[in-house]
Amino acid sequence: MTLRVLGSLRLSVETDNSTAIPRQRDHIQHWVDAPGRDARIVAWAEDTDVSGGLHPFKRPDLGKWFHDDYADQWDVLCVMKVDRLSRRVAHFSEIVQWCQERGKIVVSTQEGIDMSTPMGKMFAQILAVFAEGELDTIRARATDAARTRLAAGTWVAGLAPFGYEIVPLGKGKGKRLRPIEHYEELAREIADKILEGKSLRSISRELIERGEPTWLSLIQPNSKRGAESQWSNSSIRVIMLNPKIAGYYTYKGEIVEDDEGNPRMIAEKPLLDHKTWNRVVLKLRDNRPFAPKVTRSKAMLVGVAVCGSCRGPLTRAVYTNRQPAQDGGPGKEWHYSRYKCSRQQVRANCQSPAAATTLSLEDHFSKLFLEHMGHLPEVRQLDADLHDPSSDIATTEARLKRLKDDFGAGRYDTPEKEEVYWSLLNSQSAKLSRLRSKLAKFEERSGKFAPTGRTFADIWNSRDDEGKELFLKEHQVKVVVYRDPIPGKRFGFMVQLGDVRRMAKALRVELTDDVAHGVITFNLPTQQHVRNQELDARQLRIGLDAADAIEASQRLAEQSAP
Repeated sequence: MTLRVLGSLRLSVETDNSTAIPRQRDHIQHWVDAPGRDARIVAWAEDTDVSGGLHPFKRPDLGKWFHDDYADQWDVLCVMKVDRLSRRVAHFSEIVQWCQERGKIVVSTQEGIDMSTPMGKMFAQILAVFAEGELDTIRARATDAARTRLAAGTWVAGLAPFGYEIVPLGKGKGKRLRPIEHYEELAREIADKILEGKSLRSISRELIERGEPTWLSLIQPNSKRGAESQWSNSSIRVIMLNPKIAGYYTYKGEIVEDDEGNPRMIAEKPLLDHKTWNRVVLKLRDNRPFAPKVTRSKAMLVGVAVCGSCRGPLTRAVYTNRQPAQDGGPGKEWHYSRYKCSRQQVRANCQSPAAATTLSLEDHFSKLFLEHMGHLPEVRQLDADLHDPSSDIATTEARLKRLKDDFGAGRYDTPEKEEVYWSLLNSQSAKLSRLRSKLAKFEERSGKFAPTGRTFADIWNSRDDEGKELFLKEHQVKVVVYRDPIPGKRFGFMVQLGDVRRMAKALRVELTDDVAHGVITFNLPTQQHVRNQELDARQLRIGLDAADAIEASQRLAEQSAP
């Protein structure tokens, strides 16, 4: 009976002097072709860049030959050396048992072991033990080398992160990251725009329009992913939230710390300094004051304006008017847009749906808003640049408690483990001390404001419609639009200023009487309309809505007054 041989080839990712694939193939073929042996190769299972620690069942090429669809196609699993099959004793034993249960043989050609015999099986198990010990040694050596490079501030491995180039330091000294001048400027530009309040969508759109290549297209120009990559909200967010942009080394997304609890640096000169990066992170991560959701519409009041009748959000619809050609002249076509009650469009259940042309509503709102608020100084909280370390303190305290509990339970009894324990204890204790200092500074600044040197008008006029929408959401401004609120007016609105007024009050800025209550109205019923009996029942309710909003705002102001 001719033996059907499956030749298994593996080249490790580890630096273990792995035998080249052609040599492994020659060894196995020589064993098959030996005189007096009736055997033939039915297939080769070739796994390159695969560690010996990976279970053979899970190897990309070899793994499928253990499935029922392929297992009946071979009789002998042949490898050049035992460690080419596996470097884990448990995995090796499982493979041998699997083969024995199915009447198959495992052969190692260089070591002359045929595991169909008890003696061959015993020697193979011994070799597997040595192979596993060698793998552990290799990995320990690689880990020590990585730690040494980290301690020296050199780059460990992998593709260069955004904006950096990998520079050799000399023979035996490793490599280091150095910022590329163009991307250093680009990182600062993106950071400045984020801190100014521009949306990630507008930033990505601008980068695409000016033809700025993505980082992936530069470091992997021949790959499909690199060729198809584009700037987007998510790509910018990932880049700016990555600690590597501030020069920190990370492992699985977490900043790696040294023995004293300080972050390890991978670049002497990072793309962004720590303070700037921290401000960007806070702006991107805080969902309320710094990173509100931006709708896909570019209209400034989408997501801000609501219908006064049903309180449903207003959406913007675009329309096209066409005038046919007349008297031999060309036809005409023009576009316009309107804000409309979304609930009326979808459910048709709004009793008096608000509607207004985009140009008219936005112009009146902008004029009224700047007339009353444009002169006020923009302010920011002094703690806006600081991270609240409360959660980090709780995590570090819990880590210290677990560490001490483990020590008390005897899990650090050996001299080597005890040295690790004291190193971890000192680093986490130092980290806790720094975090508590940061918390004291954060609490000292919390709730205090400082002027930025700009007015609200400066900010408003420097932004496009999308930026204005973002600004209004940042400051919790709400616009309530009413249909036919008073005789002769198709629409009117009430502006609830939100925390714009609160910040102005914190600076002791004197507000005009018409905005002291935090509500501005346009084309809404007044006492004069009521006295003249010009309003119907619905319009009277609109007047009451505005009066109630003003009264509620005044009560809130009185309660919060010092």
